[in-house]
Amino acid sequence: MGTWNASITGNDTALDMIEEYKVAFSYFDVPTGLQKLDQFVRSNFDESDEDEWCAYFYSLADFMWKHGILTDEIRDKAVQMVDSDFGMETWIEAHSEKQRRKELAKFRERITSPQCAPKKIKLGFIHPDDIFEDGEVIAVRLRTAGKKFMPNYPCDPIPDEEFLSYDNKYVVIQKAYSKEQHFSGVMPELCDRTAVFVLFKGIYDSPEDVDITKLEKADFKGDHSELVSYFEQTSSMSYFKKCGYKIIGKMEPRFTRSEEGVMSHFLHLGDNSTVSNSDSRLIAAVIDYDIVLKKCDEGIDDEELEELVGADVLRKREFARGLPTPETKEDYMERRARIKKAKQEQYATYREILYNGAEVYEIHYAYPLGYAIKVPEEPAIILLNSTDYKYWDKIEKYVHDQLDN
Repeated sequence: MGTWNASITGNDTALDMIEEYKVAFSYFDVPTGLQKLDQFVRSNFDESDEDEWCAYFYSLADFMWKHGILTDEIRDKAVQMVDSDFGMETWIEAHSEKQRRKELAKFRERITSPQCAPKKIKLGFIHPDDIFEDGEVIAVRLRTAGKKFMPNYPCDPIPDEEFLSYDNKYVVIQKAYSKEQHFSGVMPELCDRTAVFVLFKGIYDSPEDVDITKLEKADFKGDHSELVSYFEQTSSMSYFKKCGYKIIGKMEPRFTRSEEGVMSHFLHLGDNSTVSNSDSRLIAAVIDYDIVLKKCDEGIDDEELEELVGADVLRKREFARGLPTPETKEDYMERRARIKKAKQEQYATYREILYNGAEVYEIHYAYPLGYAIKVPEEPAIILLNSTDYKYWDKIEKYVHDQLDN
């Protein structure tokens, strides 16, 4: 039990148990809730562990009193524990007896005073419902009226007139699967769920205009800057009901758990703040952008070139040839030295090429991605600002077709 102060809830056990109290008394009546709690607690620790038992029982009595449901039995047991110095030995040994007794005196006075009328107990941000069936395709109505385009990541701006013209039009998503997070020991079947959706390209005037057999996955910038075609949403129907959704079909999910990356990507549908709104992110993602090369007469400044070279070195990983998987400090130090040397050499090479008058093109695909450097009779050099950009092959083919052929 981690303890950081002498208060009734100043320890890990009490704070963990408070979440269990919320479950017990929001789903069950008081007697049943107490029975469920007792079964759960005794399966994890027993009354002979005085520290744990005090953390549990005192926090239980305190929680019940604050919510107007404290029973005489729980109150009397807690008072008896306080009066008998149950669990005090640890505080005496830690030279914190005086502070602990002061907190217990306040606690005893509180739970023996009149309590409030019973309060409704809420679980907070728990979404136990499983919305939509896996594979269902849903048309979601956009609400752009009165909003500004603000996708909250680098993207070519959409003119206000165009952004507002999408009001009451539809984008299409598919429920892929649900993710479940175990939430309660008192009620093991209770899970906090998020729904994982696939986002498709296209904006439609009506759900009837959608041919689900021809849908192509869209890509938008996720929470960690990488491009993804899926997002998570709290498993709640509130947003979908507000926007006027329509289920337009069902097919094999176009995204699976095995495709999901390490990071989660949340897109809170219905988000409408002063700095972002979900309509902007959806529209920016579903528009089918073209790759564009823009002649850049200013070239690439030293700082930006250094960043691009760093990403390129890490992507190509040529520095790692012949290196074993790092296991010792020496292995890591050698790897770092090789990376540093590779960056310095590549930076010097590209800087010289640029000084000698090479042409520079900015690569655009919804937003600036990096640069192409072109020397006559030589293949174009491509430097993107990401080590794991998923469209490397597509961009490389386009750039070489445009500049080398």
